[in-house]
Amino acid sequence: MEAASVLLDAVVREAFETIVTKIREGKKLTDSEVLLLVVSQIRREQERGFGEVERRFEEVNRRFEDINRRFEQIDKRFEQIDKRFEQIDRRFEQVDKRFEKVEGEIKELRDEMNRRFEQIEGEIKFVSHGMMEIKSDIINLLKEKL
Repeated sequence: MEAASVLLDAVVREAFETIVTKIREGKKLTDSEVLLLVVSQIRREQERGFGEVERRFEEVNRRFEDINRRFEQIDKRFEQIDKRFEQIDRRFEQVDKRFEKVEGEIKELRDEMNRRFEQIEGEIKFVSHGMMEIKSDIINLLKEKL
């Protein structure tokens, strides 16, 4: 296919040179020669247009590549943020566990204090009852002596 394109270009170039020579000599051009000039001009314009379209596509592709790079950077940043949140979540879990442990220790201390208060209360009642008995005994002894 490429060989045919090269051959066609050579034929068109040679015909174009013949037409240019006729124009320089001031000879009249045939309809087919005029048509060949018009087709040649249209072809050049198409090639320029295709070149411009190709340049614009390359520019658009470059912009898309830039956008893709930016999205990749954003994705990496989100991954870093996700990792940071995971670290924060782990720290919160550690703090929660520590709070649960401290809460358990406080409950144990409260239970122990309540047990001791009940024990002291029992001892106070026992001592108070004993003192009442001693008081009664002292009163009875004093009554007997009088």
